[in-house]
Amino acid sequence: MNHSTIRNLPDDHTHCWPSPEESLPGSRRPRGYPFGWSIGPEAAIIGGTVSSVLGNLSEQNKRDVANSLEYATHIAHQKTSEDEGFERFWEEYMNCLFSIGWERTRNEWSNLSLEDTTSDVETFCDYVIDNIRNDPLYTQDEKDLIIRALEVLRSQTDKHEFFRRFTVRKSFGVLGVSTALVEDDVLKLRFSAFMFSCDAEVEDYLTTSIAHIRFDAKKGVIAARADQGIIDWYRAQIEEELERASGDYIHRIDI
Repeated sequence: MNHSTIRNLPDDHTHCWPSPEESLPGSRRPRGYPFGWSIGPEAAIIGGTVSSVLGNLSEQNKRDVANSLEYATHIAHQKTSEDEGFERFWEEYMNCLFSIGWERTRNEWSNLSLEDTTSDVETFCDYVIDNIRNDPLYTQDEKDLIIRALEVLRSQTDKHEFFRRFTVRKSFGVLGVSTALVEDDVLKLRFSAFMFSCDAEVEDYLTTSIAHIRFDAKKGVIAARADQGIIDWYRAQIEEELERASGDYIHRIDI
């Protein structure tokens, strides 16, 4: 699936759409939206990311966030395979996101160590929670929402297999978290992507103990702001493509 340019799009923006002759495989399926069920904060699994939205988003904001994250997940899965780790997956994911109306304001990567934790951690999920709790990227409201969503998710065993589909590739793993909020009248996204390379295959990254597993960990910190005009331009096309897509990438988390 090659990147191309949508005709008549202002300012010659590039994007990750398939060309007309490269229709996405699969029959038409009804789509559900993970957000919009509450006027307050909400959370959902969207691929390998636990995505949270704060209560100050409009219904359209929430819909645009869900569309964007689901579409980026779909494209990244099409462009990568189960035999590789997640570095290229995340690269394709972000390249797609930044081409459909999100402007990058921060993109940093760093290696992590168990020595960086501030409390005893037993699982990979504990490791992520400890890191988020001490991350200045997020406000306290965002931290509370992310941590609550992760704790609810790992307690609901019926969702583990769904999440595992997007977060485990043999001895490689990824666990992403994101928040969406409106700040200074601008819709914004903030991401943390935790990538793991382990010396053994891991069942999942929610409940697996790290006690007897050696691993290397890397964290990506990404922030973006919406170019609402471009998001409006792409909205109908994104929704049409996702209706035709064969993947199922969304699962609500009741928080």
